[in-house]
Amino acid sequence: MVLFMKNKLLALSITLLSSSIYAGNYNIDARIEAMGGAGTAAGNYLSAGFYNPALLALEAEKTSGVIFPVIAVEYRDPEELISNMEDFASIYTGFKNAPLDTNNRTNAANALRNIQDKVAYLSGGIGAAVAIPTASVSGNFFVKGYTEGLVVSEIANADIAAIEAGTIPVIESKARILAFGIIDVGLALGSQFQISGQNIALGVTPKAQKIYSYHHEVGIDGFDLDDWDANENRTEDSVFNFDLGAAWQRGDYRLGVVAKNLISHEITTAFKTRNYTYHVEPLYTVGSAFVSDLFTLSMDLDLNEQRRFTSTSGPAINDDTKFFRLGTEFNAWGQAQLRAGYIKDLEDNLKTAYTLGLGLSPLNILHLDLGVKLIDSNSYAGSLQLSFLF
Repeated sequence: MVLFMKNKLLALSITLLSSSIYAGNYNIDARIEAMGGAGTAAGNYLSAGFYNPALLALEAEKTSGVIFPVIAVEYRDPEELISNMEDFASIYTGFKNAPLDTNNRTNAANALRNIQDKVAYLSGGIGAAVAIPTASVSGNFFVKGYTEGLVVSEIANADIAAIEAGTIPVIESKARILAFGIIDVGLALGSQFQISGQNIALGVTPKAQKIYSYHHEVGIDGFDLDDWDANENRTEDSVFNFDLGAAWQRGDYRLGVVAKNLISHEITTAFKTRNYTYHVEPLYTVGSAFVSDLFTLSMDLDLNEQRRFTSTSGPAINDDTKFFRLGTEFNAWGQAQLRAGYIKDLEDNLKTAYTLGLGLSPLNILHLDLGVKLIDSNSYAGSLQLSFLF
């Protein structure tokens, strides 16, 4: 049953991404994600639209290339909320059949306490990119979709008290499913300039965005994902946005800075007992990297926190993030790559994660990149990517 619930959450992610064809504001490139996501300075011209448009102009020798497809999924349920909510229905049924039984009262009350103030997360992305370098201005056309879903428990203390007293309550405790999706179509443009005797690469990414939200609310004793995507649970909007990036390189050393989603947007969910607002706001990141033929070491730091869901009433959802990322890559003469990384949420809302990855690039024409994220025993992530150089 737990596997079934996880598969339904995955279906939620895929459906959000495939419900329209535009693209999003989070990074999904499998190569860089295996390096902890530290791509502001270490990404290449193929992934420049995902990380920093200035990277289009850094590499002296490059050919046209395609990324298709890139797929990434992440599931975090460190406190086993999904399985515990699924278990509650059967435990509560046992309590209702014999409410005066001490064991039944204790089991049902504890089952509610076990899911109090818990959150489970799912995020995922798909994308593709086409890079066309030139001697003056290089371009990268990309389509990228990203979604994240949250399953949140809201437990009423009155329900626990009634169960402990042997009274069958009208359950007030709820399970809430919040999901957000953003799909971008963008054209990253980058070029090099001489500024005070230094070669500086600058880039800009205008992009169209389509934003979706879903809000589903059910009683905790009837937790089920079947109706999450009903029309009355959905809102959507179409907007415009853009990113700006800069990079400096001397020898094997690089510095990069990027500002993403410089036009703030909000989308309000469908109203249930309350509604929520998802925020798409500017995110500023600086990065540094040592990039050589055989070895890469990179570091990224978000300069501001990234807000997600907020509400003017009800329990706060602590899902803001601000990341420090560290990554490395060992390149075996252009034929195979080993990667590793470290991700720390400075807001402490997500657990620290470690990443590992493998790349295969025979003849430097076909590239296959795989990545995994190691979080805890009940949270995991993976990414896969194919790219081609011409």
